[in-house]
Amino acid sequence: MNFIVTTTNNHQEELAPIAHCWAMALQKPCVARKEGNINSLMRKYRVPAVLVATITGPKVYSAGGKFFYHPSMAQLRLENIKNGGTDHLVEAMNLQEGMRVLDCTLGLASDAAVASFVVGNRGKVVGLEYSDLIAFTVARGLGEYVAKDADFTDALKRINVICADAQNYLATCQEKFDVVYFDPMFETPVQESSNMQPLRELACDKPITKEMVDAALKIAPRVVIKERYIKYLRLLGCQEICGGKYSTVKYGVRTR
Repeated sequence: MNFIVTTTNNHQEELAPIAHCWAMALQKPCVARKEGNINSLMRKYRVPAVLVATITGPKVYSAGGKFFYHPSMAQLRLENIKNGGTDHLVEAMNLQEGMRVLDCTLGLASDAAVASFVVGNRGKVVGLEYSDLIAFTVARGLGEYVAKDADFTDALKRINVICADAQNYLATCQEKFDVVYFDPMFETPVQESSNMQPLRELACDKPITKEMVDAALKIAPRVVIKERYIKYLRLLGCQEICGGKYSTVKYGVRTR
């Protein structure tokens, strides 16, 4: 995605070196904030998004709104697991300590965080994110976020974020995993998930294809796909459908 990097109005001198480092790493222009507000900068440089260096970390502004890393529902899910509760994704993945997981659609990394906690220090979670802007923002957030629960903080830090197109990555991947996961962006957004709207403006909206699932099965014996429509999961060859009885979201499972 084409975007620029700048700082907040406050603490410009302090944040300017950070913004320059980010811009160099991402190979994007770094613009002084004194040139204007966010909307005027977007119009002036004809970009759909702006990465802003703030005291609390990177924030992204786009037509969809403001986006920054936050743990979403992952922390509540982890607490539920710790208290002996169930998690539909963990069940669909058949996750165990020490397993290796590839999340092909990282996004805010909520599912990756839960997986990382379950597989623990002996396991591994790799998250692919197509958007360099989302990958950068989430990777920094995962590395810097400090939760009240130390186990949750550790789980976030263990996630390995890779900016890559999932289809291309799967076609050339030499590494083996225990499970590959897909959570494609729903074609029709869930209205209650307003925090996801900025992400929709920035994320890859390419659908998951049967060819991608077939490629995933070459590097892992189990593939899990999150979707609202069972018919779509069947078209992708899923042999098993998991999820709560009254949940609108289901998990399709394909195995070798």
